[in-house]
Amino acid sequence: MTFHLVATRPFLGYVRGDIIADVAKINQILGSDYKRFVVKVTSSAASKG
Repeated sequence: MTFHLVATRPFLGYVRGDIIADVAKINQILGSDYKRFVVKVTSSAASKG
């Protein structure tokens, strides 16, 4: 299942509502303390298929 991250608070230049779709950045964020500033959302393209 494909997912993106959405920022819930400002961090590292992201602001609330920013969508993070780059796989390398997603892995970096989820492996850090910044993971508490994002939520996972499924990709609309993935849910259409």
